[in-house]
Amino acid sequence: MNELKRDLGIWAAVSIVVGTVIGSGIFRVPQTMTQNAGSVEMVFAVWIVGGILTMAGALTYAELASMLPGAGGEYVYLTEAYGPLWGYLYGWTQMWVAKSGSIATLATAFFEYSGNFFPELEHAFFQIPLPRGEHGAPLCVRDGQLIAIVVIMLLALVNSSGV
Repeated sequence: MNELKRDLGIWAAVSIVVGTVIGSGIFRVPQTMTQNAGSVEMVFAVWIVGGILTMAGALTYAELASMLPGAGGEYVYLTEAYGPLWGYLYGWTQMWVAKSGSIATLATAFFEYSGNFFPELEHAFFQIPLPRGEHGAPLCVRDGQLIAIVVIMLLALVNSSGV
């Protein structure tokens, strides 16, 4: 029988939550958080409170998943609770705003950290003469950004071929 197991142990569930909370944000925001929070201890407190709130959210989703076991996650929950319009709007919001924003953030982190190891990736491939760059300068598109775009496209291709 080729069916997926329908259970997660405590360690798998905690690992998913920790991976979601930490994500790439831990590599991108500590300096800004420390500047705004004022101390390293306060940053740790914020991370701990965020982790507790995220665990509460994960347990809520676990409860919803046990009550509504269909595939689709939030789409299923919103459709069941509020009707098909809200499920549909949620799906489109995820496609055009939330998931694409997350992917762009990961690509930015990939580019920034790759640039630390390979400084040649900082080379400007071309400039767009619009005041959208840093401090109103022309927008520079760098070699590393193009590589990040290619990585996104390759991962999308691999993901869609696996589905």
